[in-house]
Amino acid sequence: MSYLWMQREDSAQGLTFANRAWATLLDLRDPATAGARRISDAQAWLVENQFIEIVSQMGRPNQVLVLDESGDGQPYVAPGAAARKEATESAFGAVLHRYVQIPRAFWTSGYLTVLSSAGVAMFLALLCERGPAANDEALWFSPKDAERRFALSEDTRSKGLRELAEAGLVRTKRRPINPADFEVVHVRNVHYLDLDRLNETAVIKPAPRRVVRVPKKRAAAD
Repeated sequence: MSYLWMQREDSAQGLTFANRAWATLLDLRDPATAGARRISDAQAWLVENQFIEIVSQMGRPNQVLVLDESGDGQPYVAPGAAARKEATESAFGAVLHRYVQIPRAFWTSGYLTVLSSAGVAMFLALLCERGPAANDEALWFSPKDAERRFALSEDTRSKGLRELAEAGLVRTKRRPINPADFEVVHVRNVHYLDLDRLNETAVIKPAPRRVVRVPKKRAAAD
């Protein structure tokens, strides 16, 4: 994601930085050694899956060229430019290239570094669902929808929501589905994404665990 964040034009611009520099940017441990190896491994995966192209440069660090985020190996085009082009060419407007913007504070406040991949995935899924709505917009999708639309397993969905709640980015409430009279009331969890929280430094605060005390068995009578 850092590669996309650093693009400033409608088409991809080559980025030339040493792996140590990328590791420092992402605040990885031991950026000159272990951090640089993690960057190298990540780049190899991105190349294999056609998200980036690596161009060797004599006497200089390799150049990273971002490809289309769908992983089809096509050249990168910025979302806004792609949406505008599709809107002018299609009677249905921009459908394939609709997008949401990730707030810059997601990086600068450190949320990318404290959330696991499950937390990041659920943040992106909820951000997609929310769109341009306000913070008080209730969000909900079933586990089946999460798997069908976002390829998220129930474990990933649950872990991601728990992390986002511990980071203060999501509040979850129970809401009745059919509150009409004379009917059995069914409830479901709805989620509220709080993007204002991104302006604060990222901190994960695990919820306190409930401790169930089991009474000791009485000693058998002599």
